[in-house]
Amino acid sequence: MRVICRSSARRGFVLMTMAATMFVLLAVIGLAFDLGRVYIARNEAQIFVDAASMAAAAKLNGTTAGLEQARSAVTKLPNRWNLSTQDFRGVEIAFSADGVHWENQPKAAAGIAFARVNASQNSLEITFLRAVGGPANFTIPAYASATTNPVRLVE
Repeated sequence: MRVICRSSARRGFVLMTMAATMFVLLAVIGLAFDLGRVYIARNEAQIFVDAASMAAAAKLNGTTAGLEQARSAVTKLPNRWNLSTQDFRGVEIAFSADGVHWENQPKAAAGIAFARVNASQNSLEITFLRAVGGPANFTIPAYASATTNPVRLVE
């Protein structure tokens, strides 16, 4: 009479289960890592455009020289993101008298009270999600506007 061991029928089950569990665990860790980097990069981009728009708005004084000082104030700000490993690309500065109609090169500087900074061409390379079929890059857009006279917005 031959005795059949019950455990021999289940041999290899633990190995296969552990392999599948490790794959899922690594995918979740990769998701957390990549999405954490995206979150940090978005915050860095938003902080930059917030500071840049406020710096530009502070220089607006109704003259053409004020517009140039506003552009210069934006270029003098620290222009690094992605944990200070890359420069921002495609930073655009626009101006407006009413906060609705924006121009990069306004014809007249008189009445210009709003500055908007847009940094929309920045792409973050994804590390782990790409391995499980995710995108290779995320675009990190950010924009902000500021005014010289916030009281005008309330009126």
